[in-house]
Amino acid sequence: MRRITVHQHNKRILIVVASILAVIGVLGIGLFALLSYKSQETSSKDKAPTAKQAQPTDTSHRVQISAMGDMIAHDTITSNAKTTDGYDYTKYFQKIRPLYSASDVVFCNQESLSSGESFGISGYPAFNAPVKYAADLQTAGCNVINLANNHMGDKGEAAVSATVAEWEKLKPLAAAGANRTANEQQAVRYFEKNGIKFAFLAFMDFSNNKAISAEAVNNYHDTALLEKLTREARANADVVLVSMHWGTEDESAVNDDQRAQVARLAEYGADIVIGTGPHVLQAYEQVARPDGGTMAVWYSIGNMLSSQLKLEELTGGVAQMSVRKDGSKLIVEKPVFHPTFMSYEWTASEQTAGATDARKNPMIYPLEHAGDALKNMRMNATPESIRQQVQQTLGDSVLVK
Repeated sequence: MRRITVHQHNKRILIVVASILAVIGVLGIGLFALLSYKSQETSSKDKAPTAKQAQPTDTSHRVQISAMGDMIAHDTITSNAKTTDGYDYTKYFQKIRPLYSASDVVFCNQESLSSGESFGISGYPAFNAPVKYAADLQTAGCNVINLANNHMGDKGEAAVSATVAEWEKLKPLAAAGANRTANEQQAVRYFEKNGIKFAFLAFMDFSNNKAISAEAVNNYHDTALLEKLTREARANADVVLVSMHWGTEDESAVNDDQRAQVARLAEYGADIVIGTGPHVLQAYEQVARPDGGTMAVWYSIGNMLSSQLKLEELTGGVAQMSVRKDGSKLIVEKPVFHPTFMSYEWTASEQTAGATDARKNPMIYPLEHAGDALKNMRMNATPESIRQQVQQTLGDSVLVK
């Protein structure tokens, strides 16, 4: 048997040790690389997202707008709102709240004073509601308020001032169209939502009370005022929203005066026009502006809260659209309309007798849920027949739900 020398033995030990160290080294390098990768992976989760992810979400530069038409405090509406210790108008909206509760901006036309008992609570023809009327409209969701309409002057300028003061206390996004002073009339109302700056203006065609001053309620036939405020708004806001109380009552056709005002507003740079006044629905149009932009025009969104008599007057709805700001470009997206039906209980004998004060339990329904109400009110219509008429009136540019 071959004998191994001490020198050879030591050499073999060195080789084994070196091999072991080499294996340990390789394992160490692999472990270090693995730990380094895991560290980078964990760190990357804590870092800011990529450029694509870091862009603002859609909602940060998008505003959802809902608009509801004439809110008229008829005797039936106010008497049925009476409670043991005041008034509650919010109950009339409980079934339609889901239609607009997610909107950032909710436009409403308060077509009645809310100057309170000291001016006399009354319905047609000279309207004045309790101060709670304004507060309840706000609670129901209204946050952009039109006060420019033909009934705002019904109780005189002091009542106008009281109504304006009440909305000032409530602090909505904006209330416009009625004023306490000439200086107040010259001020554009601005507000901001989701990174988009709005200007809100409001005008009427005429006042039922010819004795009120020119500055009490904005009249669009004061063309200098219309132009000044609209051009100023255009220069300072992303979206110019204009309320126009106009048109022929109970007439679904747009009249020549409305079209003349639309031409002016397009020239001055308005983005969205919301029309009220006729108490019935009228068409929606997109109008080209001379500056290359487009103006969305709802000629009339009809009544919302009232106790009028005709089917067309009781058919209203929630007009909706969203505006999106893409850099310096403003995009008004396709409008949607949710029809509603204003109901109340009134027996055939009461109706025949003309006992309008006998009407009770007013309620606004989404049209699709108004089948029983239509039957009970002896209306010769169904939700589907009304929806078809609404679509025909508004036009194909609007999606009627």
